[in-house]
Amino acid sequence: MEEREQELLTGMGNCYEACGEDFEGTVEMVAHARRRTVDDVKQTLTAMRSRYGQDPDYQRLRRRLPTDFPL
Repeated sequence: MEEREQELLTGMGNCYEACGEDFEGTVEMVAHARRRTVDDVKQTLTAMRSRYGQDPDYQRLRRRLPTDFPL
């Protein structure tokens, strides 16, 4: 996983743990903090799931988020 991607998924976990927002709210907070669009963040998360779904680092970071988050 690239460093930027790892930071993005870490940020998703941090925002969710801090605020407990739903998926859309968490993505919006992360997009704002990283100065990216919501659509860009969603596209990156979707691509990461496809590329790294079996990667142990991805799985570790993904476990910090609810299973119903579509990423």
